[in-house]
Amino acid sequence: MKFQDKLRSLLKGRRVAVALSGGVDSSALLAFCADFLGSENCLALTAHTPYMMERETHYAEKLAARFGVKFLKVEIGADCGILKNPKDRCYVCKKFLFEKLKKTAAENGFEILADGTNFDDTKDYRPGMKALCELGIASPFLECGISKEQIRSLAKSYNLEVSEKPAYACLLTRFEHGREISEEMLRRVDCAEEFLQDLGFPQVRVRVHSNLARIEIARDKFGEFMQNRAEICKAMSDLGFKYVSLDLNGYIQGAMN
Repeated sequence: MKFQDKLRSLLKGRRVAVALSGGVDSSALLAFCADFLGSENCLALTAHTPYMMERETHYAEKLAARFGVKFLKVEIGADCGILKNPKDRCYVCKKFLFEKLKKTAAENGFEILADGTNFDDTKDYRPGMKALCELGIASPFLECGISKEQIRSLAKSYNLEVSEKPAYACLLTRFEHGREISEEMLRRVDCAEEFLQDLGFPQVRVRVHSNLARIEIARDKFGEFMQNRAEICKAMSDLGFKYVSLDLNGYIQGAMN
Protein backbone atom coordinates (compact mmCIF):
# COMPACT_ATOMS: atom_id res chain seq x y z
CA MET A 1 0.00 0.00 0.00
CA LYS A 2 1.34 3.43 -0.93
CA PHE A 3 1.91 5.81 1.96
CA GLN A 4 -0.71 8.18 0.51
CA ASP A 5 -3.28 5.38 0.71
CA LYS A 6 -2.37 4.80 4.36
CA LEU A 7 -3.01 8.47 5.06
CA ARG A 8 -6.34 8.39 3.24
CA SER A 9 -7.43 5.34 5.22
CA LEU A 10 -6.47 7.03 8.50
CA LEU A 11 -8.04 10.42 7.77
CA LYS A 12 -11.14 9.44 5.79
CA GLY A 13 -14.28 11.23 6.98
CA ARG A 14 -12.48 13.34 9.58
CA ARG A 15 -12.26 17.06 10.22
CA VAL A 16 -8.70 18.00 11.06
CA ALA A 17 -7.00 21.05 12.53
CA VAL A 18 -3.32 21.14 11.60
CA ALA A 19 -0.66 22.72 13.81
CA LEU A 20 1.05 24.55 10.95
CA SER A 21 4.59 25.69 11.73
CA GLY A 22 5.60 26.61 8.20
CA GLY A 23 8.08 23.74 7.92
CA VAL A 24 7.92 20.98 5.32
CA ASP A 25 6.20 18.38 7.53
CA SER A 26 3.19 20.39 8.70
CA SER A 27 2.92 22.13 5.30
CA ALA A 28 2.72 18.81 3.47
CA LEU A 29 0.15 17.55 6.00
CA LEU A 30 -2.06 20.61 5.51
CA ALA A 31 -1.84 20.34 1.72
CA PHE A 32 -2.79 16.66 1.82
CA CYS A 33 -5.68 17.21 4.24
CA ALA A 34 -7.08 20.12 2.24
CA ASP A 35 -6.85 18.11 -0.98
CA PHE A 36 -8.31 14.87 0.41
CA LEU A 37 -10.79 16.10 3.02
CA GLY A 38 -11.72 19.42 1.44
CA SER A 39 -10.66 22.83 2.71
CA GLU A 40 -13.91 23.22 4.68
CA ASN A 41 -12.92 20.22 6.80
CA CYS A 42 -9.53 21.66 7.70
CA LEU A 43 -8.23 24.38 9.97
CA ALA A 44 -4.69 25.78 10.04
CA LEU A 45 -3.42 26.88 13.45
CA THR A 46 -0.08 28.65 13.71
CA ALA A 47 1.44 29.49 17.07
CA HIS A 48 2.92 32.99 17.15
CA THR A 49 5.57 33.09 19.85
CA PRO A 50 8.73 35.10 20.60
CA TYR A 51 10.86 32.03 19.93
CA MET A 52 9.55 31.07 16.48
CA MET A 53 10.83 32.53 13.21
CA GLU A 54 8.69 35.30 11.74
CA ARG A 55 9.45 34.07 8.21
CA GLU A 56 7.81 30.70 8.94
CA THR A 57 4.69 32.36 10.36
CA HIS A 58 4.27 34.45 7.22
CA TYR A 59 4.72 31.39 5.00
CA ALA A 60 2.16 29.40 7.00
CA GLU A 61 -0.50 32.06 6.47
CA LYS A 62 0.26 32.22 2.75
CA LEU A 63 0.06 28.42 2.42
CA ALA A 64 -3.33 28.21 4.14
CA ALA A 65 -4.67 30.91 1.80
CA ARG A 66 -3.40 28.98 -1.23
CA PHE A 67 -5.44 25.92 -0.24
CA GLY A 68 -8.46 27.89 0.91
CA VAL A 69 -8.11 26.74 4.51
CA LYS A 70 -9.19 28.95 7.39
CA PHE A 71 -6.08 30.26 9.14
CA LEU A 72 -5.77 31.33 12.76
CA LYS A 73 -2.63 32.80 14.27
CA VAL A 74 -2.67 31.90 17.95
CA GLU A 75 -0.76 34.38 20.09
CA ILE A 76 1.26 32.50 22.69
CA GLY A 77 3.49 34.29 25.17
CA ALA A 78 6.44 33.00 27.12
CA ASP A 79 4.82 32.95 30.55
CA CYS A 80 5.44 29.21 31.06
CA GLY A 81 9.04 29.85 32.15
CA ILE A 82 10.41 28.88 28.76
CA LEU A 83 12.69 31.94 28.52
CA LYS A 84 14.71 30.52 31.41
CA ASN A 85 15.70 27.92 28.79
CA PRO A 86 15.45 24.84 31.05
CA LYS A 87 16.89 21.49 29.98
CA ASP A 88 13.37 20.18 29.37
CA ARG A 89 12.49 23.23 27.25
CA CYS A 90 11.14 21.16 24.37
CA TYR A 91 8.73 19.33 26.63
CA VAL A 92 7.66 22.53 28.44
CA CYS A 93 7.21 24.34 25.12
CA LYS A 94 5.20 21.62 23.40
CA LYS A 95 2.94 21.10 26.41
CA PHE A 96 2.21 24.81 26.80
CA LEU A 97 1.86 25.53 23.10
CA PHE A 98 -0.24 22.51 22.10
CA GLU A 99 -2.60 22.93 25.05
CA LYS A 100 -3.52 26.34 23.63
CA LEU A 101 -3.71 25.09 20.05
CA LYS A 102 -5.91 22.16 21.06
CA LYS A 103 -8.25 24.50 22.96
CA THR A 104 -8.47 26.83 19.94
CA ALA A 105 -9.19 23.87 17.63
CA ALA A 106 -12.01 22.66 19.90
CA GLU A 107 -13.50 26.16 20.10
CA ASN A 108 -13.70 26.13 16.30
CA GLY A 109 -15.38 22.72 16.11
CA PHE A 110 -12.30 20.57 15.47
CA GLU A 111 -11.75 17.76 17.94
CA ILE A 112 -8.68 16.44 16.11
CA LEU A 113 -5.46 18.46 16.23
CA ALA A 114 -2.67 16.97 14.13
CA ASP A 115 1.00 17.79 13.79
CA GLY A 116 3.75 16.86 11.34
CA THR A 117 5.76 14.45 13.50
CA ASN A 118 7.07 11.65 11.29
CA PHE A 119 8.75 8.27 11.63
CA ASP A 120 12.28 9.69 11.34
CA ASP A 121 11.65 11.83 14.43
CA THR A 122 11.73 8.66 16.54
CA LYS A 123 15.43 8.32 15.69
CA ASP A 124 16.34 11.74 17.12
CA TYR A 125 16.29 13.45 20.52
CA ARG A 126 12.68 14.70 20.66
CA PRO A 127 11.56 15.24 24.27
CA GLY A 128 8.57 17.25 23.02
CA MET A 129 6.97 14.07 21.67
CA LYS A 130 6.10 13.07 25.24
CA ALA A 131 3.92 16.19 25.56
CA LEU A 132 2.15 15.41 22.29
CA CYS A 133 1.28 11.93 23.54
CA GLU A 134 0.02 13.28 26.86
CA LEU A 135 -2.27 15.74 25.09
CA GLY A 136 -3.58 13.24 22.54
CA ILE A 137 -2.26 15.11 19.52
CA ALA A 138 -2.63 13.13 16.28
CA SER A 139 0.53 12.54 14.23
CA PRO A 140 -0.70 10.99 10.94
CA PHE A 141 2.76 10.70 9.38
CA LEU A 142 4.09 8.89 12.44
CA GLU A 143 1.02 6.63 12.72
CA CYS A 144 1.45 5.61 9.08
CA GLY A 145 5.22 5.09 9.38
CA ILE A 146 5.96 7.85 6.86
CA SER A 147 9.55 9.07 6.56
CA LYS A 148 10.97 12.55 5.95
CA GLU A 149 11.94 11.55 2.42
CA GLN A 150 8.36 10.51 1.65
CA ILE A 151 7.06 13.77 3.12
CA ARG A 152 9.40 15.74 0.86
CA SER A 153 8.06 13.82 -2.16
CA LEU A 154 4.51 14.62 -1.03
CA ALA A 155 5.42 18.29 -0.69
CA LYS A 156 6.91 18.25 -4.20
CA SER A 157 3.71 16.75 -5.59
CA TYR A 158 1.87 19.85 -4.29
CA ASN A 159 4.61 22.17 -5.57
CA LEU A 160 5.33 23.46 -2.08
CA GLU A 161 8.29 25.80 -2.01
CA VAL A 162 9.43 24.25 1.29
CA SER A 163 9.83 20.76 -0.21
CA GLU A 164 13.65 20.96 0.06
CA LYS A 165 13.73 23.27 3.05
CA PRO A 166 16.21 22.27 5.78
CA ALA A 167 14.79 21.43 9.20
CA TYR A 168 14.53 24.30 11.65
CA ALA A 169 14.18 24.23 15.41
CA CYS A 170 12.87 27.01 17.60
CA LEU A 171 15.20 29.90 18.38
CA LEU A 172 15.70 28.79 21.98
CA THR A 173 18.02 26.05 20.69
CA ARG A 174 20.57 28.73 19.78
CA PHE A 175 21.28 29.35 23.46
CA GLU A 176 22.82 27.28 26.25
CA HIS A 177 20.47 25.55 28.68
CA GLY A 178 19.81 27.51 31.84
CA ARG A 179 20.60 30.91 30.37
CA GLU A 180 17.79 33.43 30.79
CA ILE A 181 16.79 34.82 27.41
CA SER A 182 15.01 38.02 26.46
CA GLU A 183 12.67 38.51 23.51
CA GLU A 184 15.15 41.04 22.13
CA MET A 185 17.87 38.37 22.07
CA LEU A 186 15.55 36.01 20.19
CA ARG A 187 14.72 38.64 17.58
CA ARG A 188 18.44 39.36 17.15
CA VAL A 189 19.11 35.70 16.31
CA ASP A 190 16.06 35.58 14.02
CA CYS A 191 17.34 38.60 12.07
CA ALA A 192 20.88 37.17 11.93
CA GLU A 193 19.74 33.85 10.48
CA GLU A 194 17.35 35.50 8.04
CA PHE A 195 20.22 37.69 6.80
CA LEU A 196 22.44 34.64 6.27
CA GLN A 197 19.66 32.69 4.54
CA ASP A 198 19.09 35.58 2.14
CA LEU A 199 22.84 35.67 1.51
CA GLY A 200 22.74 32.06 0.28
CA PHE A 201 23.14 29.86 3.37
CA PRO A 202 19.84 27.98 3.69
CA GLN A 203 21.02 25.64 6.44
CA VAL A 204 22.36 27.90 9.17
CA ARG A 205 22.41 28.27 12.94
CA VAL A 206 23.63 31.30 14.86
CA ARG A 207 24.57 29.89 18.26
CA VAL A 208 24.94 32.53 20.96
CA HIS A 209 27.65 32.54 23.63
CA SER A 210 27.42 35.84 25.52
CA ASN A 211 28.32 38.47 22.88
CA LEU A 212 29.77 35.91 20.44
CA ALA A 213 27.84 34.64 17.42
CA ARG A 214 29.07 31.14 16.50
CA ILE A 215 27.81 30.45 13.01
CA GLU A 216 27.17 26.91 11.77
CA ILE A 217 26.73 26.32 8.03
CA ALA A 218 27.28 23.39 5.67
CA ARG A 219 30.98 22.71 5.19
CA ASP A 220 30.77 23.05 1.43
CA LYS A 221 29.70 26.67 1.98
CA PHE A 222 32.84 27.71 3.89
CA GLY A 223 34.50 29.27 0.84
CA GLU A 224 31.41 31.29 0.02
CA PHE A 225 31.18 32.40 3.64
CA MET A 226 34.73 33.76 3.60
CA GLN A 227 34.06 35.61 0.36
CA ASN A 228 31.29 37.44 2.18
CA ARG A 229 33.17 37.74 5.47
CA ALA A 230 33.22 41.55 5.68
CA GLU A 231 29.49 41.86 4.95
CA ILE A 232 28.64 39.14 7.46
CA CYS A 233 30.78 40.67 10.20
CA LYS A 234 29.19 44.08 9.69
CA ALA A 235 25.68 42.63 9.80
CA MET A 236 26.41 40.71 13.01
CA SER A 237 27.98 43.81 14.56
CA ASP A 238 24.93 45.88 13.63
CA LEU A 239 22.79 43.30 15.45
CA GLY A 240 24.85 43.72 18.62
CA PHE A 241 27.35 40.86 18.44
CA LYS A 242 30.89 41.85 19.41
CA TYR A 243 32.55 38.71 18.10
CA VAL A 244 31.76 36.46 15.10
CA SER A 245 33.09 32.96 14.50
CA LEU A 246 32.59 30.26 11.89
CA ASP A 247 32.33 26.80 13.49
CA LEU A 248 34.77 24.57 11.60
CA ASN A 249 32.71 21.51 12.46
CA GLY A 250 29.98 22.86 10.19
CA TYR A 251 26.26 22.60 10.83
CA ILE A 252 25.39 20.00 13.47
CA GLN A 253 21.76 19.34 14.33
CA GLY A 254 21.07 19.69 18.05
CA ALA A 255 24.54 21.05 18.85
CA MET A 256 23.22 22.86 21.93
CA ASN A 257 21.33 19.85 23.35
